[in-house]
Amino acid sequence: MRAGAATAAVLALLTITCLQAEGRDTATQKLVSSYSRKEPLRSGVIGVLAVRGTSDTLACLNPRAKLVPASNVKLITTGVALHTLGGDFRFGTTLAYTGSIDSDGVLDGDLYIVGGGDPTTAGRTDCAAPAKTTFAKWAKILSDNGIKSIKGRIVGDSRLVSRPSHTIEWQAEDLGYNYGSAPGGLNFFENTQLFSVTPATSPGQPPFILPRYPDTPWMEYSNSSRTGEPNTRNTLSYDCTEFGPYGEFLGNFPAGRSTYTLECANRFGAYTCAYYFFNYLNSNGIPAEGGFCDISPKGYLRSDLTFNDPRARAADSPVKLGTALSPRLAEISRDTNFESDNFYAEAIFNILCARGGNRASRDSSRVEMQRLLGKMGLTPGNDCHLIDGSGLARKNYVSASYFVRFLKKMMLSPAWEQYLASLPVPGSKSTLENRLSSAPDAIKSRIHMKSGSMNGVLCYSGYILPAEGSDSQTIVFSILTNNVSGPVRTVAAIIDDILISLAGEE
Repeated sequence: MRAGAATAAVLALLTITCLQAEGRDTATQKLVSSYSRKEPLRSGVIGVLAVRGTSDTLACLNPRAKLVPASNVKLITTGVALHTLGGDFRFGTTLAYTGSIDSDGVLDGDLYIVGGGDPTTAGRTDCAAPAKTTFAKWAKILSDNGIKSIKGRIVGDSRLVSRPSHTIEWQAEDLGYNYGSAPGGLNFFENTQLFSVTPATSPGQPPFILPRYPDTPWMEYSNSSRTGEPNTRNTLSYDCTEFGPYGEFLGNFPAGRSTYTLECANRFGAYTCAYYFFNYLNSNGIPAEGGFCDISPKGYLRSDLTFNDPRARAADSPVKLGTALSPRLAEISRDTNFESDNFYAEAIFNILCARGGNRASRDSSRVEMQRLLGKMGLTPGNDCHLIDGSGLARKNYVSASYFVRFLKKMMLSPAWEQYLASLPVPGSKSTLENRLSSAPDAIKSRIHMKSGSMNGVLCYSGYILPAEGSDSQTIVFSILTNNVSGPVRTVAAIIDDILISLAGEE
């Protein structure tokens, strides 16, 4: 059967089984219908589909409606990557050089850190190693090649991913925060910077804001924020750009609050990485004399982020010394889904296009994602429109029926067990830590799902494993809500009820 015909057949089956579910009036169908007729869902938009086996539909409401899925997009990003690359895939970071290495071990030239898109370098999730551990591996590559000192520069090479690394469809208000920081070819600490914020003693005065980590002495900061009256809202924000080492703090920070950590974007991840590795080498017996730099968008070596350097071209093909590998994709995918890590998800989205020596751009990554979904028999068509890999863009639109089709397809993938293990269960140390708090562990342990939320959006999609029996009895579900203005906790409690009902279906 051709892919188009197969897709049409699946959609027809979903339509028929939705009608069957509405005719059967399962307990969950009645619950979904009841909630959809009352606030807060009545004035919003909801798409629901839950199926068991090949034709047993347990709940169905507007399954073809394309809705903003928020971080449910990560289900598709990690699933396609695990299916295509395998759980044992690893990102590589290559050390390379220009010039020559003499008999005394002196590199008379520049040392390049050629990024392979690894999002975990000096990262904070469970699978990431500390910066010193990673740097020790890189230093060993130098030692194995007889390099004892470096006369040239340490060059952070992030060219695997073209700029801008974020997509223009992300909202401007998100770009200054850590969750709006996008990965390049070479990264450091998830391209994030932490600031310590303490209110001034008197409202109207700027709060005290100090950089904590990483150290970025090249940055200049303007503090236009103000200490607000006690018990007012914290609206503190940070504005930064890739076009210069400047950042500005804006908004209100209430008086009387304890010291607070503001997590912001760092637009110079490769530069920061080169700086920290330069310092590491000089502190560990490998003198590096030439300083550090990165590569500008135009392809020039850049020590001065104000773009005032003499125009020295970066080498296109420096000589390779060796490659250090990241944690396994299975581990990275788990951290992506458990933590709902936008940075990791975007790095995975990039590598789908960038593997095999290609370079990634936002457009090429989207095209490659569409191609890979089609190869899996899941051509996006009218049911799935993806802009990014994380779900941060509000121009992502996916239907509940497409999520169910995708999740069912993953059950047939060689990566199925690793994919299932990447999805958290309610009550685990994850974004689901407080979900289904009143449900017994016997139910919570059977539910593996991904949450997705942003203003007016709350979505959950995943699996409910059978208490006993074969995998064919697994319930695959997607519950998407958009444009709901009620409190998040109210909508979350409704979805909890639906999930508990699904888990109890006979």
